[in-house]
This record gives sequence, structure tokens and C-alpha cells, in this order.
Amino acid sequence: MESTRALLDRLPDGVYVLDANLECVFVNDRVGELLDTERTGTSTAERLRSLFDGAHERALEDGEPVTADTYHAPAESWLEARIEPAGRHLTGCLRDVSRRKERERRFERQRERTEALNGVYEVTRAINDVIVTDSTREELERVTCETLADAPGYEFAFVAGVNSASGKVTQRTEAGVEGYVERIPLSIDPNEPSGRGPAGRAIRTQRLQVSNDVLTDPDFEPWREDARELGYRSAAAIPIVHGGGLYGVLGVTSPNRHAFTEEVAEGIGQLGEILGHAIAAIERKRALMGDELTELEYEIKNAVELFDGPEMGDRQVSFERVVRVDDEQFLEYGVTSVEAFPEVEALVERVPHWEDVTILDESAGEITFELTITSPPLFSVVASHGGYVASAAIDGGDYRMTIHLPESADVRAVTEAIREVYPDATNVARRQVTPSNESIAQIQDHLYGVLTDRQRTVLETAYYAGFFEWPRHSSGEEISETLGITPATFHEHLRSAQQKIVAAVIDEPDTTRTDAESDRPSTNGSS
Repeated sequence: MESTRALLDRLPDGVYVLDANLECVFVNDRVGELLDTERTGTSTAERLRSLFDGAHERALEDGEPVTADTYHAPAESWLEARIEPAGRHLTGCLRDVSRRKERERRFERQRERTEALNGVYEVTRAINDVIVTDSTREELERVTCETLADAPGYEFAFVAGVNSASGKVTQRTEAGVEGYVERIPLSIDPNEPSGRGPAGRAIRTQRLQVSNDVLTDPDFEPWREDARELGYRSAAAIPIVHGGGLYGVLGVTSPNRHAFTEEVAEGIGQLGEILGHAIAAIERKRALMGDELTELEYEIKNAVELFDGPEMGDRQVSFERVVRVDDEQFLEYGVTSVEAFPEVEALVERVPHWEDVTILDESAGEITFELTITSPPLFSVVASHGGYVASAAIDGGDYRMTIHLPESADVRAVTEAIREVYPDATNVARRQVTPSNESIAQIQDHLYGVLTDRQRTVLETAYYAGFFEWPRHSSGEEISETLGITPATFHEHLRSAQQKIVAAVIDEPDTTRTDAESDRPSTNGSS
């Protein structure tokens, strides 16, 4: 008997026998080590019963083997008990399965990450499908939410808008839930509890915000009961941004704790930029191609003095076009007199977002220049409301700007947003305008759909930098350096854009023949 016990004590697993009253008949040394009974001060039988709640009773009552596992906090380990009934006794095998549990947790986390990332990829594909079908912003947002809500690993999704004038957060669309944004408290005020959650922080910072355990996150307290009721454990808020402008916030929830790991968060965070870019394209296209546009004129008196700029006298500087290189850099092309150009150079030293100015051409007493701008505040404000700057000028120290917006744009919100940047800006005119050349608009409409963003940027920069002039004002090497690409890449994009432009003009339009027999010769001899 002693040799048998010595053998059992050397086993790596715990072995025990319980009687019909679930009291210990035999226990090897390993059971005590695994249960840490000396430190806990409880009997082995009591510890087994409390850890594996009801498992021994079920095995004894049903006469069937039972396997159960549990987390043993004092030892910070996972234990598994395999219980075999033998008449009125139970034989148990106790082992540490922490490594296996860790492998299972890693696998489960990887599965959840894969599901989450697949959901992001599905949404990206869905957004691209919506873009190529020339759909509306509403359709784009709806498809985004539906695709996320249908993806494994996510519970529901919504898009909320933000009124720039009142700061009110309002529902735009949702999927997988009904009336969520309308019934929960949401604010952008950090002093209010409803403004300290992921959505409020995302709107204020324009950065992804997550709560990976909404039931314990103190900042999520206003929505905790909703989380319990709807069954989600993690939440993320993704700002929908483009060119410094905020279009709203995309909210998404998951039934899993810690669903938005660093890898998943990086992927899902990109959805805000993808959505923002797509919405900006749709809104800008509406402004460019709409039957009716809202034209607004703004004036900032003594604008040059705001930056301690030079005395302009009666000098004039006209800005003809702005080309977006990326979210941080824009190129603005303008014309001024030779006499006024030194004042432009002086302004570059004074205006914070004016980085550099380059002369492209000098002729007939005028200078055509290229101005490099970083994060221009006014352009971002206008772009965030779906518009564009049609023209701008400095006249005797005053700044005047004309913008075009979609007819549905909130003019008051635009004006207030501009005044947040420049409090002295005054809206001096508002009118409805109609594009004058329908044929050109149709070609532009077509090209806007077929040209990629990079091709459009390269083409516009080449045009306004004088690449197509003779002699050229800028070489391909100079333009490629400005855009931060290689000359080969510049020429590749330019050739592709030119080919699409020529095809739009040269290719015959699609036709439908209404009478397939009309051009065939008669076969019955009639005339």
C-alpha cells in the first residue's frame, strides 16, 4: 500500500477519491499543491466542492463521468477535474491546464481579431462598391452600418452627425439596433458625463476612441444599462474626417471584451478616413455638378494686418486654384504684379500655414506663383461642408473669398465655422447659381468618376504649375518633387489621366438601335 501511495504521489497530476458524502478517502500530495490548501486553510474536500461547483454531485447522481475546469485565483492557475463514478465513490484526476487555457485564449483572441478585421475589409469593399455606383452619402452611410452590423464580432453600428452651430449630436443612420442614438445621452461637452464617452472624445479630438470593457469603464457609466440590455461589452467611436473637416462619427459595438485591440483599432480607425474621403468626393461632386449651387462671398477687412503683414496699399493678389496634395498639404496657384510679389513673399514669413512660394512664370508685368500651404483652416472648413473655394483675392489688404456649396448645405453652420477661424469674416453676399455649360459639366462629371485621386492631383498640379505651357513654367521633375513622388510615377499618372481625358472626347457614345431590321436590304423585292 505504501509503495502504491508513493507511486501516486510522484504523479504530475493530482489524484483523489471521495466517498458518498463527498469527503476525502484518498488524496495524493499533488492535489494539495494544486489547491494550495495549506495557504487557504480549507480542507481538500471543501476546496474541491467549492471550486468545481456541483460537478461532483452530478457525477455521483448520474453515474456518468464529468469533466469541469475553473480558475483558481489563489494560485493564479486554471484547474481541470476529470471525475469518474465508481459505485458510491468518486475518483478524480486534477491537473493544471493553464498553458492549454492560455493557448485557447490566444486562439480565441486571434479568431476575434480576424473576425473584426474581416469586418473592416468587408466594409471597405462595400464602400468602394457604393462609390463606383455613384450613390448618395445616405446610401454610403447605410451600407457601412449594415455591413458592420452583419459582420461576425460586431453587434451594431451607427453614424451620428454633429451640428457645428449647436454642438448637438444627431442620428443619421444605424443598423442592428433601433433608435439608439435618439434615446441615449450624447454630448461633445467634456464637462458633462455624456460628453466623456468614446463618441464625445472622438468628435473633440478627431481620433479613434474605444472602451474595451464598457461594464467597468468609469467614463461609460451613462450608457452601462444600455450595454447590458443590448449585450455589448466593447465600443468604438471613429471620427469621419477628411481634409481636417469632420463629417460625423461612426459608432460600432462588439459582444466581446477587449474587441478593439491595437491591430483591430488601427484597421477600423481607417474606416473614418475612407468614409470621410468618399463623402467629401460625393459632396464635392454635388457642388461641382449640381443643377443649383449656393454661392457665398466672404470678406475679412484688413486681413493682412491680422498677421502683422506688410502694407499692401492698392496691391492685388488673385488666387486661382487650390490643389489638395494630401490631408496636410495644399498647393495654391495665384497671379500678382511684379511690384506686389515682394509683399507675397513677406506674407509667407507671417502667415503660419503659408510654407513657401515659388515663381512659375513672369511675363507682361505679372507673376504666376505656386504657394505651398499646410493645413489651411478655411479650406478645411469649406471642404467639411461639401464645398470648394471658387475664387479668392487680397485687395489692398482685405481678403475676399467666394465659395460654392451644395444647395442642401447649412449656410449658417458654414458661416459660423468660418468665424470660429476668423472672427472678423463677414458674409457679404449669397446667391443661387447654375453651372453655365452643361456639356463641359457632363465631361467633368464623367472624368470625376474615372480619374483616381492621385491622377486628378497630378493633372491639376501640372496644369496650374504651367506644365502644359510653352515654354513650360515647371518641369515634370519639379512637379514630382513638389508632390513627393518620383518623376516616373508623375509621368505614369499624367499619361493615364491624359488617356482617360482623350477617351472621354474621342470615344463614340454608347447607342441603342430601336429597329434592328431597318438597315437591312429588302428580300421580298418590294421598293
